[in-house]
Amino acid sequence: MSIVISAMPKWRFDASQVIVPEDWDIRFINPSTEKELILACKEADYLLVPASTPEINANVLRNITHIKLIQSVGAGFDRIDTQTAATLKIPVANVPGQNAKSVAEFTIGLMIALQRQILVADWEIKAGRYGEIRKILFKQGLNEIEDSKIGLVGLGSIGQHVARILHSLGASVSYYDGRRQLPETEAQLQVSYKSLAALLADSDIVSLHVPLNDTTRGLIGQRQLELMSPGSFLINTARGEIVNQTALAQMLETGRIGGAAIDVFTPEPPKSENPLLNLSPAARARLIVTPHIAGVTVGAMRKMLQASLENIARVINGQPPANIVNR
Repeated sequence: MSIVISAMPKWRFDASQVIVPEDWDIRFINPSTEKELILACKEADYLLVPASTPEINANVLRNITHIKLIQSVGAGFDRIDTQTAATLKIPVANVPGQNAKSVAEFTIGLMIALQRQILVADWEIKAGRYGEIRKILFKQGLNEIEDSKIGLVGLGSIGQHVARILHSLGASVSYYDGRRQLPETEAQLQVSYKSLAALLADSDIVSLHVPLNDTTRGLIGQRQLELMSPGSFLINTARGEIVNQTALAQMLETGRIGGAAIDVFTPEPPKSENPLLNLSPAARARLIVTPHIAGVTVGAMRKMLQASLENIARVINGQPPANIVNR
């Protein structure tokens, strides 16, 4: 019987109505230390982990060399030392694209919420200031996606879904990516390529859709935020480490940018001293925060879990795993 250690909690399987094969011995864990994770994997054949946690570093990997596959439930694998895993001949696989539509849909929702000041209006009306906030929003002016200039940092599966929706809504879409798309792809999506600096300066909304790696870590810092157009918005549904949180908090305090929507923090969960959680009331009104839920609808989670289990089953049946990220 194959032993599968799952750092993905059982309630995720239950909530998504995903059933584990009966001939598997699956053991659910919630390790708080490296030692606990190593001990839990002592007799395991396979390790199933969420895309965001736990960290599987070189020390952990050197103590679990018997593992036949580390399967990430999601597209992300930045918490796994894939280089060391490759050296130790431990394959690491992900399930790319399974929640791309969910993240794209969530991103569009954040764009609308920011442009229409939905949360601010909600707070003010509930505080008894209906007339006041209505007048303020009328004077301030609210915008719509149509005719907005929107810049996408990253044009992978998620970014492409976002671009398609934005085009249907009448937006002008540009993108920056470390690897430029083919001309036919740009034409199909009706997007234009720009340098990162030009995209930041020209966009009404900047939305991040890049994976976390050595190139993208800290990609949006103080200098990049200062390049953004006054009054523009920043959306991050990618990874918290991509944005300098202190610099973003400062920009929200000064009102240099119109606002931000953040679905990801570093670390997660955020600590109480996180600068984005200690803003003044005025700056807080310019920020929307959510707990890393952009891609975790019931449908998306079901697809990711099923694809992950199917990949483990491939290895159990003597086939090579799909979507190896550390060949």
